[in-house]
Amino acid sequence: MNRIEANNIYKEFYVKSQHENVLNGITIDFQQGQTYAITGVSGTGKSTLLHILAGLEEPTSGQVLLDGKNIFQFDNKSRNHFLNKQVGLLFQQPYLIKELSVLENVMVPGLIAQKSFEECKKRAGQLLQQVGLEHKKEQLPMSLSGGQQQRVAFARALFNKPTFLLADEPTGNLDITTGKKMIELLLQLVVENNMGLIISSHDKYVAEQMEQIFVLQDGMLK
Repeated sequence: MNRIEANNIYKEFYVKSQHENVLNGITIDFQQGQTYAITGVSGTGKSTLLHILAGLEEPTSGQVLLDGKNIFQFDNKSRNHFLNKQVGLLFQQPYLIKELSVLENVMVPGLIAQKSFEECKKRAGQLLQQVGLEHKKEQLPMSLSGGQQQRVAFARALFNKPTFLLADEPTGNLDITTGKKMIELLLQLVVENNMGLIISSHDKYVAEQMEQIFVLQDGMLK
């Protein structure tokens, strides 16, 4: 099984000439096929940690290893492969492209990976069927509800069959009932695609659905 390891991760920021430690030597590893929740109050660094694990933001010091290889030492080709193939990303906002149809939005990761248009169209259609939105594939994102837009984002994140799915408050903008349905769907898709799931959330219900729960406090996971 693949795994992502965080090795002695520190992250420092300077705000108005003030030095602030957000992450203080985090060491942990995440296994493919397992689900993890990172909880904590707002501003503790949950999003920062996820961004570092995804390779979107570099730590001040420390390493993030994918199967023993430091992702911040990848060349451009390997880094792009990691971002487009090894990890899928979900955010509180779905960040759909409003000018593209639902189907075209889901196709984007495949087109970036230079797969054929027809292959991308077929894969996107299958994913929309999985999330119950095949009948909306020709519509524009703004015609969908918030929960439906987030399901489109789920489908897009799964397009390249990532090893890990990193989700940053994916139900934060949804009502309680819709949020619960989204988590049920997300966990189903994680199992079907044999992915690892690392989700940040301040929602107790969301955290309790994961196999392991960590609290980020004072820059450390507890």
